[in-house]
Amino acid sequence: MKILLVEDDVKLGKATSELLAYEGCTVDWAQDGAEAAAMVKESLSASYDIVLLDWMLPEISGVEICRLLRNKYNFQGGIIFVTAKGEVEDCVRALDTGADDFMVKPFKIKELIARINAVDRRKSKPFVDRVYARGAVEINRDLHTVYCRGREVHLRKKEFDLFEMLFVNLNNVLTRTAIFEKIWSDKLDTNMESLDSHIYMLRKSLKLLPEIRIKVVKNIGYKMEIEP
Repeated sequence: MKILLVEDDVKLGKATSELLAYEGCTVDWAQDGAEAAAMVKESLSASYDIVLLDWMLPEISGVEICRLLRNKYNFQGGIIFVTAKGEVEDCVRALDTGADDFMVKPFKIKELIARINAVDRRKSKPFVDRVYARGAVEINRDLHTVYCRGREVHLRKKEFDLFEMLFVNLNNVLTRTAIFEKIWSDKLDTNMESLDSHIYMLRKSLKLLPEIRIKVVKNIGYKMEIEP
């Protein structure tokens, strides 16, 4: 599991990062809001499963980071606030902004891990009824099917995984690194050429559907566009 930790307290951030790593997580640590925003923009959030957010951050608040993730980058992973703000109104505001859970400091690492796992289980099913539609395109994550204007698009497993990731981040540029880390996270012996080959095959599978376009963004990555 890949986690973005946003915490300006150096001692707490270092300890939390090390404990999460001990539990088998890959952790990126941002120490202020501006750094977190830059990391989110660079990866377009696609490579993170969970974001742990402090509320009171230098530069940009945790609430604003949460809003960026949900509204601008269409982040489908879990967001958990871990903060010293413990009023009911704070919790309600965080959840209304798009957070999935809210923890008050100080906390026990076992409880944090339990909450991370619980949110991750829920967010592994981010679409209502496991079906998600945009325009004339519909994707079913249970059945691994894609339909465009009622016509099924037959995709292989990795093609579907790529299609799903690009579809969820529609109109946003995903870096090649972010895609590779998400889709091939369990394949240490795979290189970027495999990603490019699978993108090529996916585009071939979509060649009879001109309303679905996968564009190459030079020196950065790929993005999907769909005609209304």
